Amino acid sequence: RLTALLERIMVSTEDKDKYMMLFHAPAQVTLAGHDGAQAEYMGVYELNGEVVHDGPLYVKSSGTEGYLYRNNNPKPDRLGKWTVTLSRESVDDNTGYFLSAEAAELPSKPGLVWQYRVPDWHDEPGITCT
Repeated sequence: RLTALLERIMVSTEDKDKYMMLFHAPAQVTLAGHDGAQAEYMGVYELNGEVVHDGPLYVKSSGTEGYLYRNNNPKPDRLGKWTVTLSRESVDDNTGYFLSAEAAELPSKPGLVWQYRVPDWHDEPGITCT
């Protein structure tokens, strides 16, 4: 039904894809499993209805400010990977401290491996996003 509605209001194909992704995105996700120096990034992230970098934007619901977004930086190999950061400016700059190890349509993709940066990227198999 959403596809038909978007076609009737003449939304471009690119915009229709963005709205469909937003429509299928869970209302909230929980990032958990890291208790080290970057534990402040863990928590519940809520969909805010905004599309950035061709994906939905999630905002941390409590505690430290945080954002979860789909990276659109093709170098160094970050295109389509989910990124976690503490500021909105970092979202705009495509930077952050946690990154999914592979591109995914949604951050809650089962089995998605996450990485953290201190100072280089390292796999963190204990992190989950559900």
